[in-house]
Amino acid sequence: MKPLFPKILGLIPARMGSKGVPGKNMKPLGGTPLIQYTIEPALQSQLLDTIFVSTDCPDTASFARCFPGITVPFVRPAHLATDHTPMVDVVTHALNYARLHGYCFEFVLLLQPTCPFRTPHIIDDTIRHIVQQKADSLITVRKIPHPFNPFWAYTSHADGFKHAMPCRDHRKATRRQDLPVTYYRDGEIYIARTSLIHKGELTGGKLSGWLNDNELGINIDTPADWTQAETLLSRWKEQTKNIFSY
Repeated sequence: MKPLFPKILGLIPARMGSKGVPGKNMKPLGGTPLIQYTIEPALQSQLLDTIFVSTDCPDTASFARCFPGITVPFVRPAHLATDHTPMVDVVTHALNYARLHGYCFEFVLLLQPTCPFRTPHIIDDTIRHIVQQKADSLITVRKIPHPFNPFWAYTSHADGFKHAMPCRDHRKATRRQDLPVTYYRDGEIYIARTSLIHKGELTGGKLSGWLNDNELGINIDTPADWTQAETLLSRWKEQTKNIFSY
Protein backbone atom coordinates (compact mmCIF):
# COMPACT_ATOMS: atom_id res chain seq x y z
CA MET A 1 0.00 0.00 0.00
CA LYS A 2 2.74 2.43 0.91
CA PRO A 3 3.97 3.19 -2.65
CA LEU A 4 0.45 4.41 -3.53
CA PHE A 5 0.84 7.34 -1.18
CA PRO A 6 2.93 10.49 -1.59
CA LYS A 7 6.15 10.81 0.35
CA ILE A 8 5.43 12.25 3.77
CA LEU A 9 7.77 13.67 6.37
CA GLY A 10 6.75 13.19 9.99
CA LEU A 11 8.14 16.10 12.00
CA ILE A 12 8.31 16.14 15.80
CA PRO A 13 9.20 19.63 17.10
CA ALA A 14 10.76 19.57 20.57
CA ARG A 15 12.47 22.74 21.63
CA MET A 16 14.24 23.05 24.96
CA GLY A 17 12.52 26.10 26.42
CA SER A 18 9.01 26.06 27.86
CA LYS A 19 7.58 28.55 30.31
CA GLY A 20 4.32 26.72 31.02
CA VAL A 21 5.88 23.34 31.90
CA PRO A 22 9.68 23.70 32.04
CA GLY A 23 11.56 20.95 30.20
CA LYS A 24 8.28 19.27 29.34
CA ASN A 25 9.45 17.29 26.29
CA MET A 26 11.83 15.23 28.45
CA LYS A 27 9.79 15.42 31.66
CA PRO A 28 8.61 11.94 32.73
CA LEU A 29 4.90 11.33 32.42
CA GLY A 30 4.23 8.11 34.31
CA GLY A 31 7.96 7.38 34.22
CA THR A 32 8.27 7.90 30.45
CA PRO A 33 9.66 11.08 28.83
CA LEU A 34 6.79 12.99 27.24
CA ILE A 35 8.34 12.93 23.76
CA GLN A 36 8.33 9.11 23.73
CA TYR A 37 4.53 9.15 23.63
CA THR A 38 4.84 10.82 20.22
CA ILE A 39 7.87 8.93 18.94
CA GLU A 40 6.35 5.45 19.32
CA PRO A 41 3.12 6.00 17.31
CA ALA A 42 5.11 7.82 14.64
CA LEU A 43 7.39 4.81 14.27
CA GLN A 44 4.40 2.48 14.03
CA SER A 45 2.78 4.49 11.24
CA GLN A 46 2.67 2.61 7.94
CA LEU A 47 2.54 5.74 5.79
CA LEU A 48 5.25 8.08 7.10
CA ASP A 49 8.39 7.80 5.02
CA THR A 50 10.84 9.65 7.27
CA ILE A 51 10.62 10.97 10.83
CA PHE A 52 12.65 14.00 11.90
CA VAL A 53 12.94 15.38 15.42
CA SER A 54 13.65 19.12 15.34
CA THR A 55 15.25 20.18 18.61
CA ASP A 56 17.78 22.54 20.13
CA CYS A 57 18.13 20.34 23.22
CA PRO A 58 21.12 17.93 23.41
CA ASP A 59 19.32 15.63 25.87
CA THR A 60 16.26 15.39 23.63
CA ALA A 61 18.45 14.74 20.59
CA SER A 62 20.38 11.96 22.35
CA PHE A 63 17.19 10.34 23.62
CA ALA A 64 15.44 10.47 20.22
CA ARG A 65 18.45 8.89 18.49
CA CYS A 66 17.98 5.80 20.67
CA PHE A 67 14.95 4.89 18.56
CA PRO A 68 15.77 3.20 15.22
CA GLY A 69 13.86 5.03 12.53
CA ILE A 70 14.07 8.44 14.20
CA THR A 71 16.41 10.96 12.59
CA VAL A 72 17.75 14.02 14.40
CA PRO A 73 19.45 15.61 11.40
CA PHE A 74 20.37 19.03 12.82
CA VAL A 75 20.46 21.24 15.88
CA ARG A 76 17.61 23.69 15.54
CA PRO A 77 18.98 27.28 15.47
CA ALA A 78 18.31 29.38 18.56
CA HIS A 79 16.28 31.95 16.64
CA LEU A 80 13.84 29.16 15.72
CA ALA A 81 13.48 27.95 19.30
CA THR A 82 11.91 30.92 21.07
CA ASP A 83 8.48 31.38 22.62
CA HIS A 84 7.49 33.51 19.65
CA THR A 85 8.77 31.36 16.78
CA PRO A 86 5.92 30.53 14.37
CA MET A 87 5.60 26.79 13.88
CA VAL A 88 5.53 27.23 10.12
CA ASP A 89 9.10 28.61 10.33
CA VAL A 90 10.21 25.47 12.20
CA VAL A 91 8.63 23.28 9.53
CA THR A 92 10.16 25.36 6.72
CA HIS A 93 13.61 25.01 8.28
CA ALA A 94 13.25 21.21 8.38
CA LEU A 95 12.06 21.09 4.77
CA ASN A 96 14.90 23.29 3.58
CA TYR A 97 17.38 20.97 5.27
CA ALA A 98 15.66 17.96 3.75
CA ARG A 99 15.79 19.42 0.25
CA LEU A 100 19.49 20.31 0.55
CA HIS A 101 20.27 16.73 1.61
CA GLY A 102 18.42 14.93 -1.14
CA TYR A 103 15.03 14.32 0.48
CA CYS A 104 11.83 15.05 -1.42
CA PHE A 105 8.46 15.16 0.31
CA GLU A 106 5.00 16.11 -0.89
CA PHE A 107 3.51 16.51 2.59
CA VAL A 108 4.63 17.22 6.14
CA LEU A 109 2.76 15.74 9.09
CA LEU A 110 3.39 17.66 12.30
CA LEU A 111 3.30 15.73 15.58
CA GLN A 112 3.59 17.95 18.64
CA PRO A 113 4.77 16.14 21.81
CA THR A 114 2.26 18.17 23.84
CA CYS A 115 -0.45 15.79 22.54
CA PRO A 116 0.78 12.49 24.00
CA PHE A 117 -2.34 10.33 23.65
CA ARG A 118 -2.21 9.58 19.95
CA THR A 119 -2.32 6.23 18.14
CA PRO A 120 -0.58 5.24 14.89
CA HIS A 121 -4.04 4.64 13.44
CA ILE A 122 -5.02 8.31 13.55
CA ILE A 123 -1.75 9.21 11.83
CA ASP A 124 -2.44 6.86 8.94
CA ASP A 125 -6.18 7.59 8.81
CA THR A 126 -5.56 11.34 8.48
CA ILE A 127 -2.99 10.71 5.75
CA ARG A 128 -5.48 8.60 3.83
CA HIS A 129 -8.13 11.27 4.31
CA ILE A 130 -6.08 14.19 2.97
CA VAL A 131 -5.06 12.12 -0.04
CA GLN A 132 -8.63 10.99 -0.75
CA GLN A 133 -9.94 14.54 -0.36
CA LYS A 134 -7.15 15.94 -2.55
CA ALA A 135 -6.77 18.63 0.07
CA ASP A 136 -3.81 20.92 0.69
CA SER A 137 -3.88 20.79 4.48
CA LEU A 138 -5.60 18.95 7.30
CA ILE A 139 -6.21 19.53 10.99
CA THR A 140 -7.70 17.26 13.63
CA VAL A 141 -10.74 18.90 15.17
CA ARG A 142 -13.30 18.43 17.94
CA LYS A 143 -16.81 19.81 18.31
CA ILE A 144 -17.21 22.95 20.38
CA PRO A 145 -19.74 22.37 23.19
CA HIS A 146 -22.79 24.54 22.62
CA PRO A 147 -22.25 26.79 25.72
CA PHE A 148 -18.97 27.92 24.11
CA ASN A 149 -20.24 28.17 20.53
CA PRO A 150 -18.71 31.28 18.91
CA PHE A 151 -22.18 32.38 17.83
CA TRP A 152 -22.84 32.99 21.54
CA ALA A 153 -19.50 34.72 22.14
CA TYR A 154 -19.09 38.41 22.98
CA THR A 155 -16.23 40.86 23.36
CA SER A 156 -16.13 43.78 25.75
CA HIS A 157 -15.74 47.35 24.46
CA ALA A 158 -15.88 50.80 25.99
CA ASP A 159 -19.41 51.24 24.64
CA GLY A 160 -20.65 47.81 25.77
CA PHE A 161 -20.58 44.14 24.78
CA LYS A 162 -20.64 43.15 21.12
CA HIS A 163 -20.99 39.85 19.30
CA ALA A 164 -17.57 38.34 18.64
CA MET A 165 -18.71 37.10 15.22
CA PRO A 166 -19.37 40.09 12.95
CA CYS A 167 -22.22 38.57 10.97
CA ARG A 168 -25.99 38.57 10.98
CA ASP A 169 -26.37 34.81 11.45
CA HIS A 170 -25.89 35.04 15.21
CA ARG A 171 -29.33 36.67 15.45
CA LYS A 172 -30.90 33.42 14.29
CA ALA A 173 -29.14 31.38 16.98
CA THR A 174 -31.14 32.32 20.08
CA ARG A 175 -31.79 28.66 20.96
CA ARG A 176 -29.29 25.83 21.35
CA GLN A 177 -31.07 23.92 18.60
CA ASP A 178 -30.42 26.78 16.17
CA LEU A 179 -26.67 26.86 16.69
CA PRO A 180 -24.52 25.73 13.75
CA VAL A 181 -22.03 22.96 14.58
CA THR A 182 -18.62 24.51 15.12
CA TYR A 183 -15.20 22.94 15.67
CA TYR A 184 -11.85 23.78 17.21
CA ARG A 185 -8.48 22.40 16.17
CA ASP A 186 -7.04 20.21 18.89
CA GLY A 187 -3.37 20.29 17.85
CA GLU A 188 -3.03 16.51 17.64
CA ILE A 189 -2.18 16.39 13.92
CA TYR A 190 -1.45 18.94 11.21
CA ILE A 191 -0.71 17.92 7.64
CA ALA A 192 0.27 20.31 4.86
CA ARG A 193 1.65 20.15 1.36
CA THR A 194 5.27 21.22 1.22
CA SER A 195 4.33 23.73 -1.48
CA LEU A 196 1.96 25.35 1.01
CA ILE A 197 4.61 25.48 3.73
CA HIS A 198 6.98 27.29 1.39
CA LYS A 199 4.30 29.96 1.01
CA GLY A 200 4.41 30.47 4.77
CA GLU A 201 1.16 28.61 5.52
CA LEU A 202 0.50 25.59 7.72
CA THR A 203 -3.27 25.58 7.28
CA GLY A 204 -4.34 26.93 3.94
CA GLY A 205 -5.50 26.08 0.45
CA LYS A 206 -8.21 23.44 0.57
CA LEU A 207 -8.35 22.71 4.29
CA SER A 208 -9.77 19.39 5.47
CA GLY A 209 -10.82 18.55 9.02
CA TRP A 210 -10.64 15.15 10.71
CA LEU A 211 -13.12 14.76 13.56
CA ASN A 212 -11.12 13.36 16.46
CA ASP A 213 -13.21 11.16 18.75
CA ASN A 214 -10.37 10.22 21.11
CA GLU A 215 -11.91 11.05 24.49
CA LEU A 216 -8.50 11.14 26.16
CA GLY A 217 -7.11 13.84 23.91
CA ILE A 218 -5.20 16.64 25.63
CA ASN A 219 -2.77 19.40 24.67
CA ILE A 220 -0.29 20.06 27.48
CA ASP A 221 0.57 23.75 27.83
CA THR A 222 0.19 24.41 31.56
CA PRO A 223 0.85 22.65 34.89
CA ALA A 224 -2.92 22.03 35.14
CA ASP A 225 -2.81 20.28 31.75
CA TRP A 226 0.06 18.12 33.00
CA THR A 227 -1.92 17.14 36.08
CA GLN A 228 -4.87 16.21 33.88
CA ALA A 229 -2.61 14.10 31.66
CA GLU A 230 -1.38 12.21 34.73
CA THR A 231 -5.00 11.57 35.68
CA LEU A 232 -5.79 10.21 32.20
CA LEU A 233 -2.62 8.17 31.87
CA SER A 234 -3.82 4.94 33.47
CA ARG A 235 -6.83 4.81 31.15
CA TRP A 236 -4.57 5.48 28.17
CA LYS A 237 -2.14 2.74 29.11
CA GLU A 238 -4.99 0.29 29.57
CA GLN A 239 -6.35 1.15 26.11
CA THR A 240 -2.97 0.83 24.42
CA LYS A 241 -1.25 -1.89 26.48
CA ASN A 242 -0.78 -4.09 23.40
CA ILE A 243 0.46 -1.25 21.19
CA PHE A 244 3.24 0.63 22.98
CA SER A 245 6.20 -0.30 25.18
CA TYR A 246 5.65 2.30 27.90
